[in-house]
Amino acid sequence: MTETNTGEKVGNISVKILDHEQRIGEVGFLLNPCKQGKGYAFEALKKVKAFSSDVLNLKKLKAICSTQNTSSIKLLEKSGFIQAALLKDNVVIKGRSIDDYQYEYIR
Repeated sequence: MTETNTGEKVGNISVKILDHEQRIGEVGFLLNPCKQGKGYAFEALKKVKAFSSDVLNLKKLKAICSTQNTSSIKLLEKSGFIQAALLKDNVVIKGRSIDDYQYEYIR
């Protein structure tokens, strides 16, 4: 992700295909914290959704985020993703188990 006027890198976004036959992909994103709330991730996610549908022919996108990551939760829900699952103890960070949500967007 880059800022349109300056070309400054503000974050990363990617999509990978999880299942070709079922046409399922997964999106991941990371945004510089000082750039949050300015619409960069929302616009990038909108473009990735269109690319996933129009070019990759995916019918479902998944996204995983921590239950504590309120910014990502708001972004995903604003972008039309729905919470599909709670993944208890999904990852361990610094010896602490973290719960995640799995979100899905179906076109």
